[in-house]
Amino acid sequence: MEEPAVELIEERKPTSLLVAQFFLFPLIIIAICVGIFLLFGYLTYEQRSPREFLNAIQSGSEAQRWQSAYEFSNFVSTKKEKLDPELIGDVIAAYRNSQNGDVRVRRYLAVAIGRIGDKRAVPSLIEGLEDSDTENQIYTLSALGFIGDNSAVPGVVKQLKHPDPSVRKVAAYVLGAIKDPSAAHDLQIALNDVKDEVRWNAAMALARMDDPAGADLLVSLLDRGYVDSIPDMTAAQKVELVVNAVKCLAILKYQPARGKIVELSQSDPVLVVRSVALEALKKF
Repeated sequence: MEEPAVELIEERKPTSLLVAQFFLFPLIIIAICVGIFLLFGYLTYEQRSPREFLNAIQSGSEAQRWQSAYEFSNFVSTKKEKLDPELIGDVIAAYRNSQNGDVRVRRYLAVAIGRIGDKRAVPSLIEGLEDSDTENQIYTLSALGFIGDNSAVPGVVKQLKHPDPSVRKVAAYVLGAIKDPSAAHDLQIALNDVKDEVRWNAAMALARMDDPAGADLLVSLLDRGYVDSIPDMTAAQKVELVVNAVKCLAILKYQPARGKIVELSQSDPVLVVRSVALEALKKF
């Protein structure tokens, strides 16, 4: 006798179960793997000594070199006091030897050297200003600004004539950080630069040297309507621009700016601007 046919009924899983099976569970597995990877990387990072970082920078694989340079720059920012003074000379040598290598290694070493702040690095950094890579030059200028040694001024002043306005802007800023009056004349010339940001930084640098040559330019930055109309700047950058102008005018105690700073302290929509303006008024 023929067996009766058995009708196959498809068992449908709830939609939520399907979602969990095909999306949630794999994501959990991925998250666990990523967590293990990050934990292992963190533990490895914590266990590495400055010398091990430097050895990896000098003789590791291509990926290891730039990653170690990045990690070393972070190490220096938080644990500079743990550096062996003898190691600093080797770091400077590694920077010199990085000229024809991975630009990332050179940039992160410049950051590390700037954070270390050892004046012995200045000659090597000045040589680095001759790099063909513009970003390298900017990182090197920043390192010189952190160190703040007057011997760097001639090399930095030279960058005020660089064809790239980004380099000129940073050079002006760095001269303000160093505060060497010998750069004042070149900064006064930079007040006529074709780029606004170069002029602003030159005016602020001069103010930090107690030179009012760019004061009127800084007063124009107290006009929120003007600043808010500047293209290609974020709202945060515009606030920073106004704040820095207020601080520099307070250094100069520039009386023609006082009325505008009073207005900012009372009615500016951004709390930090009002706060900085109130502090600035105490210096007038």
